Amino acid sequence: MPHPLIIFDLDGTLVDSYQAIQESLAFAMSTLGFTPWPLEETKRRVGRGLETLLQEAVGASHVAEGVRLFRSHYPTVYLEKSFLLPGVEETLSALREAGKILAVATNKPSDFSRDLLRHLGVARHFALVLGPLDVPRPKPHPDMIHAILATLDFSADQALYVGDMVLDSESAAAAGMEAVLVSSGGNTIEELTATGRRVIPDIRGLIPLEVTHARPAS
Repeated sequence: MPHPLIIFDLDGTLVDSYQAIQESLAFAMSTLGFTPWPLEETKRRVGRGLETLLQEAVGASHVAEGVRLFRSHYPTVYLEKSFLLPGVEETLSALREAGKILAVATNKPSDFSRDLLRHLGVARHFALVLGPLDVPRPKPHPDMIHAILATLDFSADQALYVGDMVLDSESAAAAGMEAVLVSSGGNTIEELTATGRRVIPDIRGLIPLEVTHARPAS
């Protein structure tokens, strides 16, 4: 059943920002004497927040300095090296034209998220963008989703959560809402399918699911 509110994850769902994250993480790791991960390892670990990512990369005793280093480097690369994923502009436009209210709930720091959406020309589509600094706890805790629902005056059964990782399925479950997972991020199709959620290979698959007059893709 179509939903009037659709809440999106950001990295891996709407935006490919992995190269920028990789470069800033490598800067932090190498500065602290650690060997940087390969890109594929970074992709698998992104999603649970910057502090968690740095804890996994450099250990609990270096988290604060790792976060500081990452945040000092990221502004130099994140706009240049982040891109909309294929079909995102088309999908967001179709959903908005159908009367949907759109929002973003991301574990990326919200200052970066909002600037990035503006830079990529899609900020106009979203009624609200929240990050981990806007609520007590990051995803998969439901605080961010609950805040969006309360602010925009929707119930959980009126909303759909769209993400690209198992974490996003967990976040939706914690908030008591439906989810669709797009296989464009850090988890494999098999890992996403194992959650029991609907999995689509391309974000444009949302259009026939949520816009009643759209024809399913052949």
